[in-house]
Amino acid sequence: MTTAFGSQYTAPLFVMNLDNSMSLLGRMIRAVLWGVVTGGLLSIVRQASDRQMDGAPPRKSPATNRLHRDPVCGTYVSGEISVKLEQAGHIAHFCSTECRERYAQPAARAAGA
Repeated sequence: MTTAFGSQYTAPLFVMNLDNSMSLLGRMIRAVLWGVVTGGLLSIVRQASDRQMDGAPPRKSPATNRLHRDPVCGTYVSGEISVKLEQAGHIAHFCSTECRERYAQPAARAAGA
């Protein structure tokens, strides 16, 4: 077979001899070993950073924030954003000023009677 350049090409496209397969196997083993070494180093770094964080005070997670039930409408509201009313040493939490006023009205009527 002649090509545009005038010479014949008779070599097969894919030659897989023993040297090539061993080279490929060697490359695969090296890649796996690099992965194992890298994973081990990352694990050591994570453990070291966790040990350093053990001395620091724990961060408060939002999930530990206690919810309070509004005694008027029954809505659960966070203590951080609730409207509060203190009566006789007890703090009641409300979702809005309207609920707080409705709760306080019967107490005001009972005190006036």
